Amino acid sequence: MPETVAEWIGLKLGFIPRPLGDVFLGPLLARTVLAASSLGVFDLLAHGPRTVEQVSAECGNHTTAASKLLRALYASGYLTWRNGRYGLTRMAKRWLPSRSPASIHFAILHREIDFRFMDFERYLRTGEARDFHQELGEEEWVRYHLGQASQARLIVQEVVRRIPVPAGASKMLDLGGGHGLYSRAMSERYPGLHSTVMDLATPLLQETSMADSGADARVRFQKADILTAPLDAESADLVLVANVIHHFDESANRRLFRRAAGALRPGGFLVVLDVTRAGSISESHQIEALMDLYFGAASGAQLWTVTEIQSWQQEAGLLPFSPVALRLLPDCKIQSARKPMDHLKAGC
Repeated sequence: MPETVAEWIGLKLGFIPRPLGDVFLGPLLARTVLAASSLGVFDLLAHGPRTVEQVSAECGNHTTAASKLLRALYASGYLTWRNGRYGLTRMAKRWLPSRSPASIHFAILHREIDFRFMDFERYLRTGEARDFHQELGEEEWVRYHLGQASQARLIVQEVVRRIPVPAGASKMLDLGGGHGLYSRAMSERYPGLHSTVMDLATPLLQETSMADSGADARVRFQKADILTAPLDAESADLVLVANVIHHFDESANRRLFRRAAGALRPGGFLVVLDVTRAGSISESHQIEALMDLYFGAASGAQLWTVTEIQSWQQEAGLLPFSPVALRLLPDCKIQSARKPMDHLKAGC
């Protein structure tokens, strides 16, 4: 964070060693925000400013250590300080308390899991990846789903508005849907729609803090491996595959798409929601490129291009639409494809 005009100019002109800031200050700030979230500091200050002593006592922290944490958060733009009390900045008040409508609290805690899989040196030396989902314990699965749901809330309303749904649709499959937030939102928008969420681990409704809608009665969870679990032929009007394909290699994704296409009724849609890799090096963006490296190390897979996703949809006998980029995260695309009404005559 440039704090003076001279620092801003120095960064722009390359006189300040930005790489040192990226590798030293970046991790320091990440761990600072994560610690404050985990210990309840932001939740406490959401109720009003507090002194260091009050924060220390109510959060169970050592006073000297708490004073250092709070000062670091103040200097980083997360807290205000006046009359000897720390409070939340407007930005922190919006995003960080767990009960804020726009909270990303659980998405922050989710990063603790991610850090464990950022073993990039090992991955680069050997090319061998970790098995992300197989290494998660029971408590980590809960944190993982909560974190995924927290992130999904940022885009869910735009996603459900832009997903194509056949008229009169009654059945949806949410493959790898975990937290079930997309299924619940779709069921709220389409009262006649019932959804089955299939995932390696399924959360309890109370654990994901989303058991507050009548649509929940039309969403059921099934613990299953979506790569092998049987899918009833022509049983669904909509199949959603959200933030899943980056964990699978090309062969697995092709099989998944063929099975999903077989589960669709004529006129139904296979919808893929995921961050996509740029089609060329010159078009690379920071978020997708860093995530591509991360998924390589964590799952042995990668982000995929829109062209690759469309080709798998076509191979499965579907008709791809043009991709839709999300406003908040343009690297994240909705890639839909429809099963032809005359697929039997066409021999698909």
